[in-house]
Amino acid sequence: MEHFTELKATKIFSFSSEFECQAMMFCFKTRFKTFDKNQKIVSQGEPMNDVALILKGSANVENIDSLGNISIVMRLKKGDVYGVESAYARDDVYKDSLIATEKTLVMFMDSHRLITPCENRCKRHDLVVKNLMRMMAESNIRLLDKLTHMAKKNIRDKVLSYLYSISQKQQSTYFEIPFNVTELANYLSVDRSALSNELSKLKKEGLIDYEKKQYHLIKKDKYDE
Repeated sequence: MEHFTELKATKIFSFSSEFECQAMMFCFKTRFKTFDKNQKIVSQGEPMNDVALILKGSANVENIDSLGNISIVMRLKKGDVYGVESAYARDDVYKDSLIATEKTLVMFMDSHRLITPCENRCKRHDLVVKNLMRMMAESNIRLLDKLTHMAKKNIRDKVLSYLYSISQKQQSTYFEIPFNVTELANYLSVDRSALSNELSKLKKEGLIDYEKKQYHLIKKDKYDE
């Protein structure tokens, strides 16, 4: 079966045999498509028909407001899904866009078929739904983490809060973040130039060191408390 190795590596289908995957591919009316870097996987405002599962690569969930400002909601990596919450909420359109950040393989699953129990009430479908619910909870935790950073009063505190959280998750003061400076500014909803200036100040003060996406948290400032 094509892409079985990638599917087996995801949380959603980790329990499945090749035969079970084939059965669910038919049940969920799946289709596969590869996207190049910066290509739109789904567009904000277009009809909500599918849930997208990232099998290879990564993508940004982006929202554009009425003034044209771009905000990065989160970064999705291999094994992550997009659109589950909207599917359960019965949304008519996608609330955000999904943009490939590198060459990315996506499996699309019919949203209605995915969240609606099979006529046979098969255990495979029930397991998929349980796994999706768990992933929704994990996604909500990531959004709460972001709100924690966004709630800080200034850029310095926002960026230190973010870097400290990544350091904790990776259990190291040396770590890589998924964003470049422009993307990080969009993620934290701050001006890019102001963020660059703040990062330079933190580096001069000996609190951090960085090179592109590689960071070293030298001193944690007030986050040591």
